[in-house]
Amino acid sequence: MEFNKPLSSDGSGIIIQRSRITAVMTLIMSVLIIFACLAGILNESIYNDVLSSGLITKFLLVGSRAQDIIFIPLAVLLAFLSILFLRRPGYKLLITIIGLCGTFFYGYALYVMQGQYTTIYLVYLAIFSLSIYSIVLGLLSFPTEFVVKTSLSKGLRRSISIFLYSIVVMLGIIWLIRISPDIARHIPQDTYGVFVLDLGIVFPAIAISATLLIRRKPYGNIFAGVALMKAFTVCLSWGFGEWYGRIYGVIQGSYDMLVIPSVLTILGLIFFILYIVNLKIEHK
Repeated sequence: MEFNKPLSSDGSGIIIQRSRITAVMTLIMSVLIIFACLAGILNESIYNDVLSSGLITKFLLVGSRAQDIIFIPLAVLLAFLSILFLRRPGYKLLITIIGLCGTFFYGYALYVMQGQYTTIYLVYLAIFSLSIYSIVLGLLSFPTEFVVKTSLSKGLRRSISIFLYSIVVMLGIIWLIRISPDIARHIPQDTYGVFVLDLGIVFPAIAISATLLIRRKPYGNIFAGVALMKAFTVCLSWGFGEWYGRIYGVIQGSYDMLVIPSVLTILGLIFFILYIVNLKIEHK
């Protein structure tokens, strides 16, 4: 298989076979996600059986259904973008697709790590695996000779970097405060997977992206878009889950965990739009 053949048109410079394989994988993944989400919403026994076994709590059940609801439109969007990319490939489309993969990696990593052993657990595992390899293969579709031609304005690079650093610092501190009592008691919270993913993988990746961007390293221009799309959609899911949990009475008390994801969702969307509009290719 020839891996060095470039795409034409807007995707010029991206490795065609890798990016097309990525789009096929994400299209398959989107179909699996829609199936899993509809099953979770329409078939009450999917989560109730696991709840009755004691593997998950009512809090996780409600959170899972909230995630299913918000993931359906995101999966439809991923399917649409994947098909569009296969017909009219473009580097901005690919960045958006990879960012969405980051969201599904996050969501289904929580399912497979926290023991959501429903009757369709293997579907979660397949989505998780596809999301990882789609991200890796998608990023490998950007060769260095293409990446060095990308550019963003100085002001936007600084603004995006500050926003990404703010997420890492603010949520990093909050997560450390919340996980400390659990460590002292030697008993994890229901959502311990969030701390594992964020503190161990996501926050370092976001910090690296912000650092590359502020230091004007070419790959920072690509990673920043992926990070922004992932931040926007994950915070959207998180914020919706906070609203949904309060409606069903499993979340009470302070509204800080409702305000934070709502603000981050809005800012993430604004910065992603500015990023997509302003990302350019300098033809030398």
